[in-house]
Amino acid sequence: MPDSRFIFNDETIINSYGFRIPTKGIKLNRFEKNPVMLDMHWNDTSSVMGKWEDVKNENGILSGIPVFDVEDEKALKLKGKVDRGFVNSCSMGVRFKRENLTLDGEELVLKECELYEVSIVAVPSNQNSIRLYAEGANQPLSDDEATNLCLSISQNYNLKTDINMKFKLTDAAALALGFTAGTEVDATEISAHVERMQVSLTSTEGKLTAANNEIASLKNAQETAKLSGITAKVDKAVTEGKINADKKQAFIDLGVANESLLDSTLEALTGKTSLAAQVSNTQGATDVKTADDFQKLSLAEQMEFKKSRPQDYQKIFKI
Repeated sequence: MPDSRFIFNDETIINSYGFRIPTKGIKLNRFEKNPVMLDMHWNDTSSVMGKWEDVKNENGILSGIPVFDVEDEKALKLKGKVDRGFVNSCSMGVRFKRENLTLDGEELVLKECELYEVSIVAVPSNQNSIRLYAEGANQPLSDDEATNLCLSISQNYNLKTDINMKFKLTDAAALALGFTAGTEVDATEISAHVERMQVSLTSTEGKLTAANNEIASLKNAQETAKLSGITAKVDKAVTEGKINADKKQAFIDLGVANESLLDSTLEALTGKTSLAAQVSNTQGATDVKTADDFQKLSLAEQMEFKKSRPQDYQKIFKI
């Protein structure tokens, strides 16, 4: 079995896009929380082959040991190919900011980036290959987009023809950079368009964040007002004796889920009549004229009679 450690990044290697990455500039915070191993950079749960362990940065080389999910049939087959030495390549997926890809003298260097994932790949496009995700973008850059971005930054790249030659971009790359499909542009124009796109993206992101914050604030205010109204309805029902106080939260939860149902439920309930009202509305209490009549009353009615009709009570019992 070959050496199981895979090299993620060798800072001495210039990749096929024409730049290198100093290993110390690779941020690992996010990756350490989720050291996912994907199959060919496919961001899908079915493409998770396992994870990486024992990630080390030694002498400018970032590396790790693969741990395959052997309960997954696809991952188990891939592990077999690695163990038998038929697959031995990996590729980093990194997110970067445009300003961190700069010229250091005549060398193009990605000074800082964030490691998202490391994929097992069949044939890397270059030594220690890489997949680039631009800051603020959900999809990785295509090979054409990455190449054009590097060309727009570098003013001293090596070409066999004149540096001011015109480039005919693919339709997708042209539209992405703001050019008309099929037109030919030079490196200076590409660089200018990339700069404008970066400024526009930053402005748009700021406006979107502000709008989302305002929407969230309004939503919170509406939810607070709704809860306050529902609570007031339930408190009133408790006061009127329609529901017991220990059932208050249950009715509030009902209102939050369906306020119309709460309204119809409370409307259907009747309040409790007070003891005093029951006694005062008892017909028998008005007909008490003798001690025998008084004794026929309930204890509550007797107490109410004595309280509300003290003169009649004194007359009956000759007090």
